[in-house]
This record gives sequence, C-alpha cells and structure tokens, in this order.
Amino acid sequence: MPRWSPFMALWVAATAQAAPEQVPLYREIKDWVVACDNLRGCEAISAADGFDYRPLSLNLQRAAGPRAPLQLSLHYAEAGGYAPLQLDGRPLASAGRLRLTDEDDGAALLAEGADAQAVLAELRNASQLRMDGEREYEAVVSLSGLSAVLLLMDAVQGRVDTQGALYRPGSRPDSEVPAAPLAPELRAHPGVTPLSEHDSQAIAAAVMAQTRDQWAEEDMGGEPEAEAYALNEREALVLIQTWCAAYNCDFAVYRVDRQAPHAQRDLQLDPLPLGHDGLSGWVSYDSDSGELAYLYKGRGIADCGEAGSWRFDGARFQLASFSYLGRCAGRNPGEWPVLWRVAEPD
Repeated sequence: MPRWSPFMALWVAATAQAAPEQVPLYREIKDWVVACDNLRGCEAISAADGFDYRPLSLNLQRAAGPRAPLQLSLHYAEAGGYAPLQLDGRPLASAGRLRLTDEDDGAALLAEGADAQAVLAELRNASQLRMDGEREYEAVVSLSGLSAVLLLMDAVQGRVDTQGALYRPGSRPDSEVPAAPLAPELRAHPGVTPLSEHDSQAIAAAVMAQTRDQWAEEDMGGEPEAEAYALNEREALVLIQTWCAAYNCDFAVYRVDRQAPHAQRDLQLDPLPLGHDGLSGWVSYDSDSGELAYLYKGRGIADCGEAGSWRFDGARFQLASFSYLGRCAGRNPGEWPVLWRVAEPD
C-alpha cells in the first residue's frame, strides 16, 4: 500500500482547505472507485478494472457535514451466506463490529459511526480482504488504492486533519467541517393536455420522415419506432428508437413545433455532469410528471452503467438526477453512485 510522507499530508491538508475539490467528482484509483455528488456526499466502492465477476464488494458512504457518520457495508452476491473474514491471511480482528442484516437482495454486513471507523482503521493498512471457503468465484476485495480514496473523500468534505477524518485523523475539531451545501430546487412541471393518439402518431411519423438522414444506417436490424408527447401548448417531444443491440438502444430526440411543418427547436436540456452525453440505452418521457429519463447498461447484468433524468418546467429540462459507475463491480443492477441530487418536493 502507498504511504504518504508527513510533508505530503500537510501539503494535501493545506491545499484541500484552500481550494476544495470540484463536485460532482468521479475517479478510479487502482482497485477502487470514488464518487462525490453535488452535495459533497461521497461513496467509495471496491471495483477492480476489467470485466471479471467479483461477488464480494466493500462500500463506504459518508454525507457531508460535521456530524455525518461513516457507513460501511460488505456485500456477498452468492448463495451460502458469510464465512469468516481474513485480512492479509489473519482473522479480521474488528469483525465483531459488523452486524448481519437482511436486504431485498440477500444480506450484508454493516457498520456505522465508531464501529465503521474501527473496521476501516484495520483495513486501510492492509492489502486484501478475503472470505474463507472454497467457492466458484473468488470472494476477495483488493484494498489497493483505499488510502488514496479515503484521503480524497476527506479533502472533498473538508475533513483533512480533523478528528473524524477517514485517512489520518488529526487535532482539528469536527465542528470545523463545512456544512453540506443546499440541494438545488427544481421548478415544477406545469402540466399539459396530452396529445390525442391521432396527433401523436402524425407528429411522430412526420418528424421521423424529416430526420431520417440524421440517424438512419444501412443495416439497422429492424424498423425504427417513434413516439410524440405534448411538451406545452405549442411544442412536442419526439423520441425515435433507431436501432437496438443486445441490451441498449440508440435514440434520436427532437423538440418540435406541434404544427406542420414541425420545425425543430433547441432541446433546452441541462448538461450532465463530467461531460456525459446521456439519452441512450433506454429513453422515456412521462408527460404527467414532465420527466425525461435514460438508462444505459455497461453490460447485460447492469452492474455498471449510467442513468439520468430531467424535469420539464414548461420551457427547459432541468437536471434532476444522475448516477454513474464505469467499472463493473458485481453489485446489483442499477446500484451506481449518485452524482447529482435535488431537493425532494414536500
């Protein structure tokens, strides 16, 4: 495991306090992924590079703010339950701090607050966590990169050199940790009378014919499909499913006048974090809530990928959510770190 010199630790502390990391943040560090959302809540996931299946995974989560506790969870995705845990060939001394809890997808070993900190203190100077026993898939978590991930989480949340820091606790009181920023509030969807079935089909067919040269390919493996939805009293949203592969599809999305000749308008879509494009994989629009959403699987079992959604306010699409996991970590479908959050309506 890499070790940080006292000089390096002081330098990181000084720069972290002077210039906090920009969020949302997503980084892959050796055998780990760290993701921090726009509210500076951070999540770290054991996720080695490559597509090998890994049934055992370790997850760390901590919200921003001075009183936010650390949450640690260990997940085993196969049948047979949990066996004793070995840390670099010796029993995990802090295993008694973990409690077994039932989940929708099986069970997990959990710890929070002081218990989680105690387990982490043992893990962060080790190389490998392993579950005893013979099994089809190796139940092992590499801890390579964990120290750097913990230091980054502390830097994002302003915890470097505080008593509750994850990497190397210091003398600063936790009361000096900055509060979490406020979540952005979205403007409400004003509602609109849905298109009649006749108008929806007519607009979809016309826009598909007008734009075919923008998305059509020689071998598309099937006929494209299109749907049109009312955005407001003047405009419609048209989703064209152009072609599909094994578990993802390509889409063309247009905002157009409802009246012929259905001139195209700018979509007015808030950008996704970190330069992502979105609107691929599977795209849908809910005209009742004004939610435009997409989900893209990194592979068929959906243990990696991305998803996002926007809310239409009558004029533009406001970013409402975004989740992303670039490494296939063997977790349940769609369990991807959240990178964008908004205030929940009352």
